[in-house]
Amino acid sequence: MISKSVLGTIVKDQLQEFKALHDSVIRTKLDLAISYKGSAAFVVKGLRRSGKSTLLKQIITTRYPDDFSYFNFDDERLIDFTADDFQVLMETMIELFGKSETLVFDEIQNITGWELFINRILREGYTVFITGSNAHLLSKELGTHLTGRHVDIELYPFSFTEFLKANSVDIPMKGLYSTEEKALLSKQFKQYFEKGGMPEVVVLQNEQMLTSVVNDIIYKDIVSRYNIRKPAEFKSILKFLIANISNQISYRSIQNNFNIQSSNTIQKYIEYAEDTYLIFIVHRYEPKLKQFDKNLKKIYCVDNGIILKHTPNILKRQGALLENLVAVHLKRQGKEFYYYRGKTSAECDFVIPNEKQAIQVCAHLHHQNKDREIKGLKEALETLRGTQGRILTFDQEEQLTQDNKTVTIQPVWQWLLENESTNG
Repeated sequence: MISKSVLGTIVKDQLQEFKALHDSVIRTKLDLAISYKGSAAFVVKGLRRSGKSTLLKQIITTRYPDDFSYFNFDDERLIDFTADDFQVLMETMIELFGKSETLVFDEIQNITGWELFINRILREGYTVFITGSNAHLLSKELGTHLTGRHVDIELYPFSFTEFLKANSVDIPMKGLYSTEEKALLSKQFKQYFEKGGMPEVVVLQNEQMLTSVVNDIIYKDIVSRYNIRKPAEFKSILKFLIANISNQISYRSIQNNFNIQSSNTIQKYIEYAEDTYLIFIVHRYEPKLKQFDKNLKKIYCVDNGIILKHTPNILKRQGALLENLVAVHLKRQGKEFYYYRGKTSAECDFVIPNEKQAIQVCAHLHHQNKDREIKGLKEALETLRGTQGRILTFDQEEQLTQDNKTVTIQPVWQWLLENESTNG
């Protein structure tokens, strides 16, 4: 058990930290979050230090400025905190600040049995906000014990729109850009392309956090939690995955590359990393489900800044980094998407079957690659029975019509701005 005096000190310290959070960039998700008025727990999931706590502060400031209590379980002073301490925590917060109807808990999945506590305080009528950076632990317990009693959203690093807000750049009306605006937006995009969207990097210029956040994920969220016996091996594989964004991989090829006995070990490693929101897998589009898991997969990383910090030489692969940005934005929007590889080996970077949309990403279109890119796009559209395709580049604009297929070529920055939504 942790004493009330110790908990009281922690509660006061953390409340000061929470109130001091830099929240000048209003997140796109805020409108969605503050519109929720149900009685279930509101859960914000996402990568460490991607702005979850700041979003909660924006929600609280907007709706409950004078009636909330806050507690963060990602604190080394809480190493011995157990489910038995939840009651003492509640008593401590009430004694210090009175009974608040709104409770905010950061990284609560660190405590075994947290879901039973949340269930109890929901029954007692509290409004509850939760953040978490482990998808598996949250989803498992939410689905088991809080079915129908939670609403959750995923938060990603800054979108390009949010990046512009952080840099005090006015965002023009969609589709209408002057020559001066195009030049400014293109310049800003090149910074976003390399710097990424981690809030501390963009707002506070703290690029060192790109190293520390990955180390925290490796050692706090994975190695210690899952008792990884060879942490150096796991770290090497994770860095290999980050260095190979957009490439097709198989568990067996990584197994052979690192001389590991079982491909199941590789699969587990990747699942652990996915659960932290650091990387994600994109599968090949395959209408036949039995082939789904047998195909090669593509790996992407949640932030370009993280990639470049750990693999500086990857800047030479501009097309891969551009493709990574697009993949992250599709995730941010909550799209169900795949990559396409046809029988003729024609490829398309992304297909969205529900929308019959296909997207190619190419840093620079020229006479040597244009036909290949269009061929892959058209074949993917034929498979989807779609007619609208898109090729995203750094700065080219054009519209083509071939074989009853419309192909729109546009800069990635423009697509990012015009496809911003509160759903992601």
